[in-house]
Amino acid sequence: MSGPRFSVIVPTRDRNDLLSLCLARLAPGSQTIAAEQYEVIVTDDSASEAARALVSSVFPWARWVPGPRRGPAANRNSGAASATGELVVFIDDDCLPEPELLSGYAAALRADVAVYEGRITCRDGVTSPMQTAPENLTGGTLWSCNFAMRREAFARIGGFDARFPLAHMEDVDMRDRILAAGLAVEFIPGASVDHPPRRLPWGARLARMHQAGVLYMVLHPPIRGLPWFLQNQLRARVSRVLRMPFSLDSLNALASVPVELATIALRWRHWLTWARSVSRDAW
Repeated sequence: MSGPRFSVIVPTRDRNDLLSLCLARLAPGSQTIAAEQYEVIVTDDSASEAARALVSSVFPWARWVPGPRRGPAANRNSGAASATGELVVFIDDDCLPEPELLSGYAAALRADVAVYEGRITCRDGVTSPMQTAPENLTGGTLWSCNFAMRREAFARIGGFDARFPLAHMEDVDMRDRILAAGLAVEFIPGASVDHPPRRLPWGARLARMHQAGVLYMVLHPPIRGLPWFLQNQLRARVSRVLRMPFSLDSLNALASVPVELATIALRWRHWLTWARSVSRDAW
């Protein structure tokens, strides 16, 4: 081969502690695949130069590129634009790649498959309703924190939709467009990352992510009304609390719900107007 088989794209923004842990798992010799078969590209939306300095001083084998600072979807596209590998592999900076991540993908490659869905575990487990972590143990989700795609297929479908401003629903939108394009997707349990649980924001900050949910609804009808949206979110939040052992976090999560729902209601009309407007724009 004249170049690397895999281009590993790691988007980041002001999380150097987590980025360091992730990159250490991708270093040459840490992966059970020859170093010349992959490159690592850190695409950086940070407000400072700290991540650039970190990559340069501690992980010089990785390539740092500046992000466009327009959200994680646009940042991933920016990293992919610098890729030279046959396949792009997307790994979030808060994930811990297993040593067999890339060799797992390499062993599964087939000429008739364009998209490969990796396994995502949460070894520590989610033990509080104020925690979250994506898991993908059997396939069918295509979370953006671990999947691989042929670079030409990624370009053909237009990459991630950069109109999504937050880390929410942009990967679901991507999955829908991949399936609509008729691209084959294969789940690869041997290509695995671990995603430790992260703390959820509270109240109004948590409600912000629903702006992306409104955009997804406009792009992928039917468009639901505010009562449906609020009821759906209330059910989801309360069920999380009921599934977990009761704790102070349970009270914290319940106190967060009315603030989150009130913020959604207050912002709903603005979000819907915005979503309808940007849905007419190219990304």
